[in-house]
Amino acid sequence: AWEDIAMEGQSYPNASGDNKIKLATVTGPVSHLLRGERTALNTLSRCSGVATLSNECVQIAKSNQWKGLVAGTRKTTPGFRLVEKYGLLVGGAATHRLDLSQMVMLKDNHVWACGGSIERAVKKARVVSGFSQKIEVECQSLSEAMIAAE
Repeated sequence: AWEDIAMEGQSYPNASGDNKIKLATVTGPVSHLLRGERTALNTLSRCSGVATLSNECVQIAKSNQWKGLVAGTRKTTPGFRLVEKYGLLVGGAATHRLDLSQMVMLKDNHVWACGGSIERAVKKARVVSGFSQKIEVECQSLSEAMIAAE
């Protein structure tokens, strides 16, 4: 059984090896607890680290009056996609997309494969993805972004 002690998303800046914070209480057969302890702690630590770093980025954006979203757009660690995406949410960032099926992303190599034409790359992507699928284009300039947006 698991009982939450700490509030999710709460920051503990004074936590340390000498100042431990009790996050939860777990009860059950000792053999089961010991078998899962290290995996659970590593997973919790990973998620907590992602949440902390994403929150730092969100706070930097807010302090600079950024009106957009801070989003985790990089690849995730194999086997930890859900954990890391959840950490982004807890930290206040957007997840961008959960997997490849949620959006078409056109990067520079896709545009190059279409003769350097963003317009052609977007049209080809639209044909194969359907009219309702979101298409995002990686752009290098405002003029490229304007072409992609049309």
